Amino acid sequence: MSAKELDFGISGFDHVDLHVKDLTKARRFFVEQLKLAVIGEGPDHAFLLFGDQVLGLRTGEARSGTDGVDHIALRVESWTGLRTRLKRARLEVVKEKERDESRSLYLKGPDGLSLELVWRPDPHRHPVHR
Repeated sequence: MSAKELDFGISGFDHVDLHVKDLTKARRFFVEQLKLAVIGEGPDHAFLLFGDQVLGLRTGEARSGTDGVDHIALRVESWTGLRTRLKRARLEVVKEKERDESRSLYLKGPDGLSLELVWRPDPHRHPVHR
């Protein structure tokens, strides 16, 4: 396959979600020490903004083999043809989400890591998660 056939239009990280043991302590560290802004939170999660990227903090059991990483999301420049490019590369889509502000395809990566390919009409805007 040529490099052109493998180009999924990935432009960078969109967000990373981490599993933490103590949500309050982790939130306090990132907000008070590193000055990240809270854009959404609930009893078992917090979403923090830095630049146009998000760090998600989640409580609960981490997936096996991922050392606390729930998933990483890579931003794609274009949604059109993404499924076709993935199929051509023999990558399996295990889940799909469509929201008002974004669309996502989830893939199973190495060692049980969940990968999300996310497209946003405005890649610099993350909505408040509820």
